[in-house]
Amino acid sequence: MRILAVALQAIVFRPALFSVKYCLLLVLCFGFAGPGLHARQVEIEGRTYVDLATVAGRLGMESYWLRSNETYRLRSKWTTIDVGKHSRVFYLNRMPIYMGFASVELEGRLYIAQADYRHAIQPILVPQAFANRPGLKRIVIDAGHGGKDHGAENKAFGLKEKSLALDVAKRLKTLLHRNGFDVVLTRDTDHYIPLLQRSRRADQVGSDLFISIHFNAAESKKAAGPEIFALTPRYQASSKYTCPTNRDKMRYVGNGQDPWNVLLAYHIQHRLVQRLGGPNRGVKRARFVVLKELECPGVLVEMGFLSHVQTAQKFHSSAYRQRLAQSLLEGILAYRRRLVRIG
Repeated sequence: MRILAVALQAIVFRPALFSVKYCLLLVLCFGFAGPGLHARQVEIEGRTYVDLATVAGRLGMESYWLRSNETYRLRSKWTTIDVGKHSRVFYLNRMPIYMGFASVELEGRLYIAQADYRHAIQPILVPQAFANRPGLKRIVIDAGHGGKDHGAENKAFGLKEKSLALDVAKRLKTLLHRNGFDVVLTRDTDHYIPLLQRSRRADQVGSDLFISIHFNAAESKKAAGPEIFALTPRYQASSKYTCPTNRDKMRYVGNGQDPWNVLLAYHIQHRLVQRLGGPNRGVKRARFVVLKELECPGVLVEMGFLSHVQTAQKFHSSAYRQRLAQSLLEGILAYRRRLVRIG
């Protein structure tokens, strides 16, 4: 079927809070359109957005608005993606995945940034679209903090992040060895290591994967659940910020692994929640120092909140800390299986 490219007249769209000039296009580009599939795109303030019906067609999924008409769903036999209006988060089988830009509704269609399709959806659902699949033999485990840097603390329970992180790192090392991996710890005792030296260590030993283990704390005693961070792609704001600024134009070495960073993050977060339960805080983005200069895929994982009473009680148990390490192992093994399947 011949693909028709049509450019419609530029329109001025003025929602209540802001005005945006956009062009509605049916084009064959950006990897969305194939035989018999038209890509419906809009340009908003110089950024390309694609509608979710197009994304669904590209992924072989059905798509439709839910009854509330506030959430758009993409669905296949094994996968459900829900995207809300004006949201920077989509839910992949109920797991929150943070995007760089909010979704946009125009004329009854919901759009996401083409960059978010490329950096958040494709790496998880169709990683075979990316070249230079990494190997996975040597793993560097970074136990966060150490020495003079205690990290988060719960004094009532006598818990220190630096000690918990090292304990889980050592347990994970043992499990990974049993599964045939070469493993290097950035620290194996309670001593301080500058942040940049941690990623440099991974690069020096030729690591295929880097995982930095941490434990969270918050002013709210209700905050709970694990969350995981991959390096923020270039030109996007990290999850804690509303919109990109000039500082987000920088490209770091670690951005060369963008697709594999988020694929790794997804599989580890999935196993943590599956095994441990609790709120799923999802896959987020940040420009943490330990991730910026990595030459291999890497993530920073927050295993849970020391400030959450019930969680802190669990962290006292060596059996529970073993479950934490086992969950990380299972996430890494799931990531490895995915790499093998895509050849």
